[in-house]
Amino acid sequence: MNETNGKYPYEKIFGSNNGQRFKGNKLNDYHESDLNEDSEDGRDRDTSLMLDLEESDEMTVGECCLWFRQRYFTHEKLRRRLPFLSWLPNYSLADLKGDVIAGLSVAFTIVPQGLALAVLAGLPAQYGLYTSFMGCFVYAFLGSCKDVAVGPTSIMAIIVAPYVMMGGVEYSILLAFLAGCIQFLFGVLNLGFIVDFISYPVISSFSSAAAITIAASQLKLLFGMHFTASRFTDTMVKVAANLTDINPWDTGMGVACLLFLIPIQLAKDFRFRPSEDGMDTKARHRWYQFLNSVWMMTVTARNALVVIIGALIAGYYSGSHLFTLTGQIRTGLPPFQLPPFSLHTNTTDTAFGQIFSDLGTGVFVVALLGLMESVAVAKAFETAKLDATQEMLAIGTCNILGSCFGAFAATGSFSRSAVNHNSGVRTPFGGIVTGGLVLLALSTLAPYFQYIPQTVLATIIITAVIFMLRPLDPFLIWHTNKVDVLPYISTFVVCLLLGLEYGIVAGIGSSLIILLYQMARPKVFIVHKNTPDGYPFLYVKPDRSVFFPSIEYMKVKINKELPDCREMSSKIAVVLDGEHMFRADSTFAQGVKNMISSMSDRRVLTVFYNLRKSVVGAIQGVGIPANDFHNCRTEHEVYHLIKTHNKIRVSRSASNVETLFTQSTNSCGHWISQSAQAY
Repeated sequence: MNETNGKYPYEKIFGSNNGQRFKGNKLNDYHESDLNEDSEDGRDRDTSLMLDLEESDEMTVGECCLWFRQRYFTHEKLRRRLPFLSWLPNYSLADLKGDVIAGLSVAFTIVPQGLALAVLAGLPAQYGLYTSFMGCFVYAFLGSCKDVAVGPTSIMAIIVAPYVMMGGVEYSILLAFLAGCIQFLFGVLNLGFIVDFISYPVISSFSSAAAITIAASQLKLLFGMHFTASRFTDTMVKVAANLTDINPWDTGMGVACLLFLIPIQLAKDFRFRPSEDGMDTKARHRWYQFLNSVWMMTVTARNALVVIIGALIAGYYSGSHLFTLTGQIRTGLPPFQLPPFSLHTNTTDTAFGQIFSDLGTGVFVVALLGLMESVAVAKAFETAKLDATQEMLAIGTCNILGSCFGAFAATGSFSRSAVNHNSGVRTPFGGIVTGGLVLLALSTLAPYFQYIPQTVLATIIITAVIFMLRPLDPFLIWHTNKVDVLPYISTFVVCLLLGLEYGIVAGIGSSLIILLYQMARPKVFIVHKNTPDGYPFLYVKPDRSVFFPSIEYMKVKINKELPDCREMSSKIAVVLDGEHMFRADSTFAQGVKNMISSMSDRRVLTVFYNLRKSVVGAIQGVGIPANDFHNCRTEHEVYHLIKTHNKIRVSRSASNVETLFTQSTNSCGHWISQSAQAY
């Protein structure tokens, strides 16, 4: 390679880096802050001051107090942690109108869904309403997204169901409390990134498996069967075994409800539109508007309609006992009391430790899935930047306080949030309207809920979950990245065979294994190059930060290239470009130390280029001698170091030859002298 105007052609040797070189060719001019963008929930922005303090040699108590005050006790932080302070001062009559309409619409949906989801969880129907109202009130003050409707969901209900079978209502209440504590703690510690470890294949597979499991669990109510099952396989076996016990009245009403609900769900976006010829009169336009309003009301209140019609029919035939009814529901508001941390019965006493052991991984699964579902709902409707930390605090508080009123685990609901959004909600105050109507239903309508047929509630659940199926996703995932099919299959199979709580763990585990494997196998760009003076070197550039799983892999890749240069091994050098290495751990630093030592034994020079300050500090922290660690900031330094290294090698080689010649001459003279004396 030739020099250009007395300078080395940097772009030809090391690459142009898309035209963005280090300013002044100095490492210190390239900061990590230029590469890091604020995360979606604002974590990097919040911690920037703390990171600046950590980089200094000392951090005084005053600096710690300053960071703590600026992090938690500012007007901006107060508005972020109490979002109602932002919208309440400017609340208007137009906002009230939109919120009341949206609150009524969501209430027509949440009351029948709450009753059905309680039955799905194996709880008395009133516990679905207990779960419905408290989340609405709390989220109205702490939630950051106006569209999110918090309450019971089908996924939460089906996950809670096995624990209800194990320990009854008390287990579901304590599970909600403990999951809420974990969610709140995640928010305090800014651990929202944990949700990011649930990949799309896992979410898609879990959603499909959950839809199948939930729909299968409702078959016994749809057909009027009576048995107990906790897993998908067990349910299907018992449904097949009880086909002779099908109740024709329950089945007939259930099928009729499905034929009513499914077409409406499919055509929910349909609108009556005027003809395109423009001949319609104003009266006809008003008629179309009226039809669209009636259709929208029917779509919104479809679940309430089937509940009312089903209850009227069942009540009319109540004396004949033709239908399987919901049964008595306790009237009135639930009392405020702490969750049961121990259980006492006439025969046994169960301590908190035993209860926590029974709940096991369910606490963390419920907490994680609740956060995942709520954040996903908020992201779907929130156009501005979402504060995921605030969402965690809000959902955690909803579950903690809700458990004091007998609620099971709640989170954001996709279906009800869509109703809320389409109804024109203006602020989170719409949740207060919804919660108030749920309390009104508990106080006045509870005696009439006993006439609701269970098959009607089953159809509400089935029509809500069948649209969670994603049959095309496996093919899309296969064409995008075939490796992602592994977590998809593992999640789906384990969910159906062992349960949803184990399936999500299996999916996350398989995704992490793939992620760790990819971290351990970075792409290492290795090219044989020559300096402008003709000295050879290996140019090595990994495409990402190198951590402890990948340092050995990179060493193997380098060693595979070195044997090609054995004939010139006295002059070869290895240049490691750290442009994409942003961080390093202690194991990586120790691996670098061992690599430098092994290369030195082979008379190979190891040179580092473009290393950041944090990486240099980590490497120097393991005690590498200063003479062995070469960190260059410019290409001039790299070339000069390689040239100097080769000159030293050449001079040493010449010195060694001269010494060997002298020793040989002396030995030869000594031998001749001895031979002459002997002669």
